[in-house]
Amino acid sequence: MLLSAVLFDVDGTIAETEDFHRRSFNESFKEFNLDWFWDEAIYKELINIGDGKERIEYYIKRAWPEMLEYKNLTKYINSIHKVKNELFKDFIMDSKITFRPGVLRLINELKKNNVRIAIVSSTTKEDLLTLFKNGLNMDPKTTFDLIAHGDCTENKRPSPEIYEWILEKLRIAPQACVAIEDSLRGLSSAVNANINVLVTPSIYTKNENFKEANIVVSSLGEIDEPFQVIKGKAFGNKFVNVDLLNKIINY
Repeated sequence: MLLSAVLFDVDGTIAETEDFHRRSFNESFKEFNLDWFWDEAIYKELINIGDGKERIEYYIKRAWPEMLEYKNLTKYINSIHKVKNELFKDFIMDSKITFRPGVLRLINELKKNNVRIAIVSSTTKEDLLTLFKNGLNMDPKTTFDLIAHGDCTENKRPSPEIYEWILEKLRIAPQACVAIEDSLRGLSSAVNANINVLVTPSIYTKNENFKEANIVVSSLGEIDEPFQVIKGKAFGNKFVNVDLLNKIINY
């Protein structure tokens, strides 16, 4: 079987963006006079909760359950999240964010080999465009064959729904794909859609146990900056390339 598509998670996988999201949430809380602060330990837990609005709701249930009685809670959460997205754009515009090692190299290699590539993310389309266009200087609409964002499906990861949506849109078999993820919820989502998974842990997920992954490596690696294998077989490869991905789906 030949590799048909590679499905890239975004936050933490393509670029280390999660702390920009965390800081944007904290600044938005200040705008609403909320005495909330998500430190790194709290946000590490929240990473495995759906999208931004679901993270706020989860936090309210855990820390401020009395707020669940608010009649306009959903509207209130949406307002907080809208401000958070605006702040995220400011953070990205002011930062010098870059691709994680090997990402751009692999994207270019996949395109040269006519392997389809897609983005899979729980974040909003607006945040995705902000990151790629303003932070990474790339137009995702011309680079990727498909963009799957948080509004494409009703249920967010770890539900497999967004991966199933991608498979249907691209008309490909799950066994011919590899998902590249950095989190447990992303891993579970892809595995439950019967997709092979390569994990590159981010700064927020580096201590997680990715036992369901086909392979776990420190990064996608560069020719002069090889990855470290954390779990699985690299078949003699020092960086992620088409050869390694083909061997993963046929192993």
